[in-house]
Amino acid sequence: MPEPRSATAAGAGVGAVVALKAGEHVKSRLAPLAPPLRRRLAWTMAVDTLRALSRSVDAVYVVSDQPSLQHRLAQAGLASVVVVPESRPAGLNDALRQGAERLRGDGLLRVLVCVGDLPSLRPASVAHLLTAAAAYERAFLPDATGIGTTMLHAGPGVALAPHFQGRSAAAHHSSGATPLTDDRLGTAVPDARRDVDTEVDLVDAAGLGLGDATRALVDPVSGRLGAYSVVTTTSAHGDDGRGVTADGVRVDLPAGRLADGLRTPRPGQRLHAVLVGTTVLSAWV
Repeated sequence: MPEPRSATAAGAGVGAVVALKAGEHVKSRLAPLAPPLRRRLAWTMAVDTLRALSRSVDAVYVVSDQPSLQHRLAQAGLASVVVVPESRPAGLNDALRQGAERLRGDGLLRVLVCVGDLPSLRPASVAHLLTAAAAYERAFLPDATGIGTTMLHAGPGVALAPHFQGRSAAAHHSSGATPLTDDRLGTAVPDARRDVDTEVDLVDAAGLGLGDATRALVDPVSGRLGAYSVVTTTSAHGDDGRGVTADGVRVDLPAGRLADGLRTPRPGQRLHAVLVGTTVLSAWV
């Protein structure tokens, strides 16, 4: 594991823990979306969240049941993220505890747990939160509704005791954690509170400014997701290509819109894509 950037012998470094689950039930409240688009959105939001965290803390650990996750993270420029395989099938809170134990075992004693669907998250907001949270043994950040929780911080030697899912803000408060209000933070951090469970949430996040990965799926005019389609490539011209949707609409496939390091696709290759009109916003295998 790479050395934390600013950890000290006393374990003053900060590590972030995120749990990422695979499966068809990811983002179930976005069920009206085509399953490939729903899975893609969950992935891009996780990538944007992890990128912001990686610029804010000393190390980022992801607990996951996805065997290929380390490779996918490397493709997204997140090779420094440490993947912690689940030792056993576990719920979200058990997975977060497992990640925190591994992180502290590696010498990072301040733990910041974060949800994986904060596509507008900015490093400056994480820095504000970490500064404010240091004054409390345990502190949490309520989400935009005040019902859920987006982040939980535990200081050195303090049990994490996560209570995510459901009415988690009340559960964290009842467990003794301090809510990080804007007054305690000294600033508003809407990007850190705006998790995304619905398409309406995504429009709100777009208004705050999306990270690069999620922005590639969104119409820049409406702030809404592009329309999902399967595109079959028909030809390639230089770095760009052409394709046809399942409905027979001919579309361009600019190389700059191909995700995950995908190069010019070969004729006859089937790709998932999001479009606005006949413009491909993003395409992936």
